[in-house]
Parts: sequence; C-alpha cells; structure tokens
Amino acid sequence: MSKSISVTFRVPAELVGAFNCAVNESGTDKTAWLVEAVRQKLNQPDSNPDNRLLALVERMEVAAAALAGGKQGIPSQPYNEAAVLQIVADTIRQGFNNGRIIAERINEAGYQTVAGRAWDKDIYSAWKRKDRHSAAMDAAIPALADYGCHHECKG
Repeated sequence: MSKSISVTFRVPAELVGAFNCAVNESGTDKTAWLVEAVRQKLNQPDSNPDNRLLALVERMEVAAAALAGGKQGIPSQPYNEAAVLQIVADTIRQGFNNGRIIAERINEAGYQTVAGRAWDKDIYSAWKRKDRHSAAMDAAIPALADYGCHHECKG
C-alpha cells in the first residue's frame, strides 16, 4: 500500500482571494479541493469508486432527463431572459455563486441558451460578462457582494 505525502506551500497573494472563493464554492475543504485540482491536472480520475459511481449516476440522470424532454442534453424550453436572471439571482442568494452550479440550475429548470443549447460554466461566464446581464444581476441582488464572490471569482 502506498503512503500519502504532506506538501506545504504558500499561495501567492494575488491568488488568495480567488483560491479561498473557489474552495468555499466547492463545498469541500482546502485539502480536498487541492487534491481534486492535482487529479485534474494529471488527468487521473478519482480513485474512490463511490465518487466515480456518483458522477456516472449524475451523468445518466442528465441524459435520461434530456431524452424525456427532447434532444439529449438540451433543455426543453427556449431561452427566457427574465427566468434565467431569476434563477441566477435565487442561486446566488442561496450562497452558490459558482458558474457550474448556476448552469446546472438553469438546465434543471429546463431553459436553453439563446443559441438553443444546454448551459455550462463557460456559457454562463460569457453570458454574465455582458453589460446588460451584469447590470440586471446587480439590480436583482442589490448587495451582491454580501452573497459571495461575485466580482472576485470567475464562476
């Protein structure tokens, strides 16, 4: 059986805010977050069979829901800006200011992107960078900074 090693290092000052925000948004501790980052960098899947099975089940649930609603992976309802803004605002108010989580919530609500695709964290990030969406989010959540890391983290 192989042994684990202890690694100690400093996070550069310019990364501290983003690092802390990413760890908080992940819902895990710093060690778990860093181990996951190392696994991703090394292209090594999680060795825990329960975690791998859970990820597979989640993918199957998404596929099954998409098949019930139409094309696989595509939500059934067309883009609705007011509904999407409401979902984003509600999710952030609940303390989840993470692009992946917000994209999942929009997909779960059944809304497509403007281009008729499923949301992902990159599409959400591009969407929220548009001035009108950023202004609408700030109006929907007056104290957005109190709900997480809206301006500090790339979600």
